[in-house]
Amino acid sequence: MKKFYCVIIFLSIAIVSARAQSFELVDAPNSIEVSIGERVILPVTIRNTTDRPLQLLVRQADRILGTGQTNYFCWGSDCFDEETDRMPVSRKLDARKATDNLKIVLETGLNEGFSTVKYQIYDRDNPLDVIEYEVTFHIEERRNTDRIYDSKIIRINDVYPNPVTDFAVVDYNLLDRDVKAKVVIHNVLGSIMAEYDLPYLESKVKIQTSDYNAGVYFYTLYLDNDGVMTRKLIVRK
Repeated sequence: MKKFYCVIIFLSIAIVSARAQSFELVDAPNSIEVSIGERVILPVTIRNTTDRPLQLLVRQADRILGTGQTNYFCWGSDCFDEETDRMPVSRKLDARKATDNLKIVLETGLNEGFSTVKYQIYDRDNPLDVIEYEVTFHIEERRNTDRIYDSKIIRINDVYPNPVTDFAVVDYNLLDRDVKAKVVIHNVLGSIMAEYDLPYLESKVKIQTSDYNAGVYFYTLYLDNDGVMTRKLIVRK
């Protein structure tokens, strides 16, 4: 009988040891407030709590995205496309070390709402050793916008985000339906890169910069083909 109990105790210890968490997440928020028109990069810090190196894998378990929103994840400088739900190669995390190489990316689009994404981080050599991390992004109108032009014809806020990587947003309110308004993007040499009309019945325009080289550009507000205001736009890669 004593041997029987010893076997049970030994098996119980083995099961607990097999399930013991060998890593942890550090200061990982479960809810974040962000603004529309942003590209949000959320670093997730993972700490190895053991005296041996781990081979970690990341899997996307679930996601609920709002209209026009895009989500993917990166490890260091390696970013995976939206359709990739599992990191193809494990990454080493040394004993007692921490890394913030895992980054969750959300492009918030032009609509208010929320997005929830869920990821599983696990040990390649012990798939039962897993942490499930879920975060909800609350996408709202940008509250602190700087109005850079205000007249009886149009009110327009500064482009955001600025500096920009992939795209920026112009908030405006065109008050005179008979006026033709547009924003023109040009480089430091004055060459036109793009033009964006500001329709009377709309209030936002998306400026695409993903094909631009990093550097300084300018955007000019035109009313009936007269330039009335110019501001700097910085593109980063």
